[in-house]
Amino acid sequence: MHIYALALKNPHRRKKLPKIHNFYQVEPSEWLFKTHGDVRHAIRRAEDYKTREGSLIGAELHIEEFVRQWVLKSLIDNYNYPEEWMGGRIIIEESVKMGSSFKAADISIKNPTGRTYLYIEVKNKGISNEEFNEAERQLETYLSATHTATIGMLSDGNRTKIIRKKIDPNDFDYVSDIPSYGIKARNHAKLVRTIPESGNAKSTGLKKINEDYERILFDAHSAARDVDGLHADEALDEMCKVIYAKIYDERTTVKATNGATFRFQAYGAANASEVASEIRTLYEDARQADIDIYSKRIPGYERSRGVFKHQIRLSDAALFQVVEALQDYSIVDSGSDIKGAAFQKVLGPAIRAGMGQYFTPDPIVDLAVQIIGPRASDLIIDPFCGSAHFLTKCLSFVLSNQGTTITDHDINEFKFFHLHGIEKSDRMVRIAMTDMMLHDDGHTNIRNIDALLNFENYPDLVALREDGKTDPAIFDIVVTNPPFGSTVKKEALNMLGTFELAQGRKSLPLEVLGLERSIQLLKPNGRIAIVLPEHLLKGKSNRYVREWLFSTCEMKAMISFPEEAFTPYGAMVKTCLCILRKFDLNEEFNGSSKAFLCSVENLGYDATGRVKTGNEVEKVVTAFFEKVGW
Repeated sequence: MHIYALALKNPHRRKKLPKIHNFYQVEPSEWLFKTHGDVRHAIRRAEDYKTREGSLIGAELHIEEFVRQWVLKSLIDNYNYPEEWMGGRIIIEESVKMGSSFKAADISIKNPTGRTYLYIEVKNKGISNEEFNEAERQLETYLSATHTATIGMLSDGNRTKIIRKKIDPNDFDYVSDIPSYGIKARNHAKLVRTIPESGNAKSTGLKKINEDYERILFDAHSAARDVDGLHADEALDEMCKVIYAKIYDERTTVKATNGATFRFQAYGAANASEVASEIRTLYEDARQADIDIYSKRIPGYERSRGVFKHQIRLSDAALFQVVEALQDYSIVDSGSDIKGAAFQKVLGPAIRAGMGQYFTPDPIVDLAVQIIGPRASDLIIDPFCGSAHFLTKCLSFVLSNQGTTITDHDINEFKFFHLHGIEKSDRMVRIAMTDMMLHDDGHTNIRNIDALLNFENYPDLVALREDGKTDPAIFDIVVTNPPFGSTVKKEALNMLGTFELAQGRKSLPLEVLGLERSIQLLKPNGRIAIVLPEHLLKGKSNRYVREWLFSTCEMKAMISFPEEAFTPYGAMVKTCLCILRKFDLNEEFNGSSKAFLCSVENLGYDATGRVKTGNEVEKVVTAFFEKVGW
């Protein structure tokens, strides 16, 4: 027998009221902001009303200031805002830019940097429903015009509505109340920059992320995901924006004096909305600083790199929890290997949640990078970089193999000027840039643009040339996994760059375009490691691709992968890794060079993505250099 209990909602249960309710009239002698011109005018109107009517009864039906003063008084008495905030953090008649004009919001509550996070609109009592609804639309326009403001209140003394802005899409929810003053922050001391006893002048003084705190980014990501009900990949995108802001805060605070206050913290804030508004301001400052610095150095920087212009979409509550999780820890001071591992813990669930098409499994990336053997002097690009996994692996490889034999200047040059990526998805560029920043650094060379366009769309790549030529065939190494599985029709081909393999054809597989573009970017004698569908190198239908390929490159290795290589990430195509060397000028195929052919049966995981013993990657790398090498 199964017995079920059915819980019925109490039909008489009252809707939760905001703390501000039951209008009462505040005497003009007790009004706040008496020296403000609008308030002085309202006082004169109240005096005239009292003279005419014999009392102030009903004056709020005609004079809006009575309602505003009731709200201001309630902010102090009901919501516990400090009275000393009046005229500083709480102001009236705040100017709001609306397109080419300005309007005045009745009440504005500001964060410590002077940016509004809460607007209040008031109307005199007795207005019609139509007028009240029009006032609500007005409040929405204030919130829409100010990226730091997310909460708004509208009241006429009889009716009160509180709305919360969704960042994207720009829509609104009704909520029960505005935030009160006072939060129980996890940290009970202000976070300030403290130079450690070691005297490291570049240190933030915050805790370093280590093995004990490796879950810190994962926990923050979980908070962002769960509070707002986001998919894992959506939450990861928002985390990238928050990390971007935190890194900027740490770097700018380190440049200040000892004892400088970090902006990325919850201490001393009035409520979660104020914390969130400060982080949104910090994020905007970080984005603008990035543009100001790098647009002077890199042609077309803002057009191709401005992916952080999208606002932080997290709700105030979610953003507050993320700040609380991250505020005590330094990203700048922590080791890149630990930060990279911590970020991968976040990236893994997001990949399984629907980002698999952008992901190359770690063993395949390891195999490609170890065989290609990047050096600090090499100029490297991934034209379809996704999350920039190939680039961060190249960085780690160079540091591991040359880190102790080259100068700090050479390492810095390699990090900031030799690692380049192109990616069409703005979300993936944010992820790639974040991962690069966590690896200290190279993020400024990740471009948000289609890699298959005419070369004139990449002026910064062409600018890297020193010989005056206009094509970007300048890279020593290309490492990439181009998209495959789609066919590009003639109409779409006409919108792309010039490709030899497209001549006379009505359509072309996307992977063929990706292969040719990758080789176009490679300088003579350059090396390339590229993941391709295996059918491209077999069968009569793709013979034209092979003939072109072998007329431009020497095949050094073709390594076939098992069926399950990309299965955990949503792809069912049999793939292989091709290792090629682009012919030098005037060099031609002579048919005598040796190629390494290999079939890998075990990449260290099964078709579900679970760990599988017997990973053969190291054996394949060793065999390549024994049999062929460079």
